[in-house]
Amino acid sequence: MPLFSYKAKDSTGQIIAGTLEAESVTLVTSRLQAMGYFPVSIDNESARKKSRTGVTLHRKGRVKVNDLATFNRQLADLLGSGIPLVRALGVIQHQTTNPTLTEIITQITQDVSGGDSLAVSMGKHPRVFSKLHCAMVKSGEAGGMLDTILTRLADFAETEAELRGKIKSALAYPAVMVFAGTGAVIIMMTVVMPKITRIYTEMNQALPAPTQILISTNAILQSYWYIILLVLGSAFFIFWRAIHTVEGKRAVDTAIIRIPLLGALIVKKEVANFARTLGSLLHNGVSILPALEITHEVLNNRVVADEVAKIPANVTQGEGIAAPLKKSTVFPPVVVNMIAIGEETGHLDDILMKVARSYDMEVDRQMKTLTSLIEPIIILAMGLVVGFIVVAMLLPIFSIDPAAGG
Repeated sequence: MPLFSYKAKDSTGQIIAGTLEAESVTLVTSRLQAMGYFPVSIDNESARKKSRTGVTLHRKGRVKVNDLATFNRQLADLLGSGIPLVRALGVIQHQTTNPTLTEIITQITQDVSGGDSLAVSMGKHPRVFSKLHCAMVKSGEAGGMLDTILTRLADFAETEAELRGKIKSALAYPAVMVFAGTGAVIIMMTVVMPKITRIYTEMNQALPAPTQILISTNAILQSYWYIILLVLGSAFFIFWRAIHTVEGKRAVDTAIIRIPLLGALIVKKEVANFARTLGSLLHNGVSILPALEITHEVLNNRVVADEVAKIPANVTQGEGIAAPLKKSTVFPPVVVNMIAIGEETGHLDDILMKVARSYDMEVDRQMKTLTSLIEPIIILAMGLVVGFIVVAMLLPIFSIDPAAGG
């Protein structure tokens, strides 16, 4: 049975320390409370000893969106059934299959048992729980409707997971085609081409221009492949470093939104993200300025985020949200007009959620359209490349001069 060390306050407020054997942190907490103590911290000594001997209980990994959605929904259901928060967290801790999330829930349980709010406890794990998540949980705790907020967060996460799934599914077939086509080209250039080139060299006959181009290209690739890889690797590294700087990310995002079809898709996705996040926060009682700050941080495209960053200054001057967005070249006029109507009628949160749903459907439709265009374009491009190689290799055979070889 695991051994836990604890620190707790007694009825006089003094800190006491000791150890207990129990199945889980939840049972330790219950036993301490039954003894009249208020837990401050609880540590798993057994896990710590295993860690010191080189045995790690769980590797740190990612917490997927689906895992987070399941956690939110389970916690909402348990709280809605009247189960106390600490006990509900303990139940979920034993049901969670993701080891990283299990460790995080354990830490959250300890923090909540020590007197922290759920929002504060979650805020200590920013890689899993975003500022949006923590702000909504905080509003739920303050308003006494934490189970309702967690259900909305679960819906929010499931919507995001569904969109990501659609994007991955849409790009899966084109990715397989590119991989297969590239493999075919590499095999033809490295295996087939050298043998045919040797035959044409022995024939001592003038070769057609396409064949000469292909032979020269193949020679360059074989002689300077390491330089080509070095150049490509350096370019990728420079690009990777650039997009991790503010100016570099802004330049890349500016270029992306100017790409036909793709740019419009990205803008619509960001508008939907903006409307859904801001609408959810306002609906749950978060004041406008903190809501705008959180919304700004969850946006991925730097150009759209910069437009949102201008709103708080106008709001403090009493101009509202629609006024600065009218000057934007990113936000569609219909969205700006709907926001203006929402501000005038006092139903801005409802209007924003309607905008989010509408643009989610637009993104879904446009994604299908873009995918239907990508597939034939890739087929055509790969067909042209492979066709050129095949024609260039076979063309000399059809133009052989029998008298040239002597």
